[in-house]
Formats: sequence, C-alpha cells, structure tokens
Amino acid sequence: MTHPGAILLINPDWRGIGKQKQPQFKRIWQPLDLAISAALLEKKGFPVKILDNNIKRLSPQEIGRFSDSFDKVFVTSTPYDRWQCPSLDIRFFFNTIKNIPPEKLYLMGAHVTERPRAILEKSRARMAILGEPEQAILELAMRDLSPEIPPDISGIAYFKEGRFIRSSPREKIKNLDQLPYPAYHLLDMDQYFYEFLGRNFAIIEGSRGCPYSCDFCYLGMYGARFRQKSLKRLLDEVSYIKDRFQVENIYFMDLEFALNREFTISFCKALIKHDMGINWCCQTRVVDVDNDLLKLMKKAGCSLIHFGVEAGSPRILRGTGKGIRVSECVQAISMARENGIRTALFMNFGFPDETRAEMGSTIQLAVKLNPTYASFHLIVPFPGTRLAKKINLDPEAFPAHLYPHYNYAHHDLKVLKSVLRRAYLRFYLRPSYLMGFLKRQMRPGLDQGRLFFRILKGW
Repeated sequence: MTHPGAILLINPDWRGIGKQKQPQFKRIWQPLDLAISAALLEKKGFPVKILDNNIKRLSPQEIGRFSDSFDKVFVTSTPYDRWQCPSLDIRFFFNTIKNIPPEKLYLMGAHVTERPRAILEKSRARMAILGEPEQAILELAMRDLSPEIPPDISGIAYFKEGRFIRSSPREKIKNLDQLPYPAYHLLDMDQYFYEFLGRNFAIIEGSRGCPYSCDFCYLGMYGARFRQKSLKRLLDEVSYIKDRFQVENIYFMDLEFALNREFTISFCKALIKHDMGINWCCQTRVVDVDNDLLKLMKKAGCSLIHFGVEAGSPRILRGTGKGIRVSECVQAISMARENGIRTALFMNFGFPDETRAEMGSTIQLAVKLNPTYASFHLIVPFPGTRLAKKINLDPEAFPAHLYPHYNYAHHDLKVLKSVLRRAYLRFYLRPSYLMGFLKRQMRPGLDQGRLFFRILKGW
C-alpha cells in the first residue's frame, strides 16, 4: 500500500478563551489524543508532525503555509485533557483552520462530536470525526486514498453532493493496552508543567470512561463504560516516560482514578516495590478513598488529589446525580490531610433552582474543608449532558463557535459572577491561607500566585 503522504495534527492556541463570558483557565498540557494518534500513524510508516500551537503560537497565516507540505491535517477543538469540559467559545479553533485548504482538513473534538453539521458547514472541512479520534484518524490515513469519501469508516460525518451524511457510531476502544505509548517525542516536553506539581511534567491516562451519571459531566468522548489499562502496561508506560523524558511529575487523567480499588492498591504497591520515585496526582470521587488507601497512595508518591465536591447544599448535591454526600466530602478531605496529601476541590454555582443561600453554603463548605486549593466555576449545560436536557437546551440555536456559558435558564450571569468572585476572595484571602502560601517553595508558589491573579483578573 502506498502511503498518501505526511500528516499534521494540530492542537490550537487557546488564548482566545479569555474573551468568554465565563473565563476558563486551561493549562498547557500534552495533547494526549494527538500524541497517541501520531504513534499509531508512525507504526504504519506515515510521516507525522504535531503542532501544539499553545507552544508554537503560529498565526493563522503561518499555520496555512506550514500545512502546505502535508497531505492531511487533523485539528482538534478539544484535546484529551479537555474532553470532559470543552471550551465555551471556539473562535480560536476556526481561526486556526481558516487558511488550511478544506480538501485536506479533518476536524475532531467534543464540539465536532456534538455539532458536526454546523461545524462542517462553517469550516467547509472535508470530514468530522465523532468521539474518540485515534482509530478513526488511522483508518482515514490508511484508506482515504482518493477524493471519494470511504463509506466503511464508522464514527465520521461529512457532506456529499450537498447532503449531510453521518456514518454508523464507532465503538469505544475496548482494550487500551493496544494503544501505543503516546508520541511524546513529537512534543516540546520541557514546555509543559502543572503549577500544583511542578516542571518535568506529563499527563498519562490509565483508564477511560465513567459509570456514574452526574448531570453536568460531558462523556460524549469517553462514554460511560469504564475501560482500564492492565497493571503491567500502566507501569511500563510510567517507566518509559520517566526514563526517556526525565518526567518527575505525573497527572493521571482518569475520570475516576480509584474506581477500581484493588487495581489502585496493586498499582501503588508496584510503584513502591520498584521505587519509581515519581510525584503524582489524580482525580477521583470522595467515596472511592479511605484511610488505608490514602496511606498507601501517599507512600507511592501521590501528593495531590482532585475531588469534585461540587456544592455545599445537600439538596443541590442530590440533584446533580453524583451520588455523594457533604459528610463524605468532609471525611475524605480530612483523611487526605491526615495522610499528608494535598487536595484540590472543584466547586460549582448555578445549578437548577439553586438559591443564593445555597451558593453561600458552597463557599462556607469550601472554607470549612480548608483544602490546599479550591477551584470555583459556573456550571455549564454542555450539549450532550443531562443538565442540557433539563433546561431544554437547543444547541443549534447557538452559532457554530459557541456553547452556553452558564445555566441561563435559571440564573442571571451578573449575580453568578458576583458570587464567584466572592468565593475566590473569601477562600484565598484568609490570613491563615495566605500565611501557608508564603511558606511554600519559591517556584511552585510563583506559578500558583500567577494563576490566582489570572482568575481574579478574569472576573
């Protein structure tokens, strides 16, 4: 088989999201899905480049010229670490692609998955990839050898002779072990960091999917079925990235890292046994941890856990479908602190019928829990979520570049913004918190301070 030519994978520059009604502070992390796709393509002999434009920051004109030497160009609206929480305004995405010839342009990401017709009409791209993109990218590269659209590839959408066509849905990848190590060598690895962990940083996935039904979570890219890498594969991947790229700090991007308790125990014991020496963090539910597990995780190098606490009102928390209680949040954060593990909490405002008093309860709970970090947001009815259905959201009522920025069906944006600002000021300007911040090491402290002032400036 003759390969059709070189392939370019693009992660757009996100700086434009600062103009959103609700700012989103997206960190510059490895576009993991593009790196996996690149590795699949390299195994088949395709010349591949990844342009992470958060790092390179080429202008649209420069991107257009750069793409001239590639046969196919794949651009994502939502790299892997943002599959769950897509950007609300993707004009940056359309700016990225405007000088790429439509006949070689393929689009993917959460927005493309939810609104393929609108995005294809606006972009005139050749094709949209729906859902997990890696296998579809490989199949398009292998089979798309003529101007004729291949009819046998699942999980794609396109226009043919003016008619919109959506192929059969693609099954989620069942065996994650079959995916190659991400092509980190195609990325500027020294440019990525997480201010809560440090430099020499990378993200790794150990699983995909989540079986829970939180009404605000977008799972259109992952799906609900939980799929986990084998213990050996995950350990090998950690060893590879540590030895090959000198990575010391890892964020395991699983939606529910400790969902499989026995696997988590085995993984931590293996990290200890092999003396991996990595500093790592994860995100999981408050009901997935207990004192024994947290003690083991700490010994294995876990220094930070992200918990979705969401709300301080028991009524609101029940309404989210998350299946946790305020008392369980209190217990989990307390146990993590006792075991020397820092915590970062996700808290939200603007749930259906939420009162000002209940929003105040969320702020009070954040202060009471006293985590290391608290992240406050306005809840968004992402298309494809149960919350969007609750408010009767019609995504097609929005321009192709736009998602709703908050729960406009039940709340006023001005009020929500004032609550959000009050939450950040109330939590972070406590004298006890400021004293603790000043005692931290210089480099992480500077990075965290910049983040805090970016948040306040955004609001």
